[in-house]
Amino acid sequence: MPGSFARVVQRRTRPRHARSGRRRGRLHRRVLAYRDVRIVHSLAPADRAHSLLLVYTRRVVGRLTYEVCEQCASGVITEVDVAAPLKDSGLGTRAVSHLRACYPDITWHSRLTRRMSRGLAHRMRLPHTSTAQLCSHAPPR
Repeated sequence: MPGSFARVVQRRTRPRHARSGRRRGRLHRRVLAYRDVRIVHSLAPADRAHSLLLVYTRRVVGRLTYEVCEQCASGVITEVDVAAPLKDSGLGTRAVSHLRACYPDITWHSRLTRRMSRGLAHRMRLPHTSTAQLCSHAPPR
């Protein structure tokens, strides 16, 4: 009888080769996105556009391209692209929030066309604009 009690007490509660202290899946990607990904401002290849680069250990994992007109106090987000492994991590939301914090007096619109990007614009309450020009006084491209 005492031997069976010792076996019950010593029974393993988790598998022998389980990794301890490791996050997995969606939560891990979200924590990684908010902790380790830096946002860097840069110029986009287009003429007037600017870009936010999402950088993880010297590798670009995402990009948000936007145009701003200070005179009209309006801005347009033209493209949001996040690498496939970090797609559902909240990086797009973080980039748009960062952009709104950098330009607090600007009214933002979106020109996003892809399905995932349109979902982000809908969640962030960015009205869609289909006009090619940013504002009336901007020079044409």
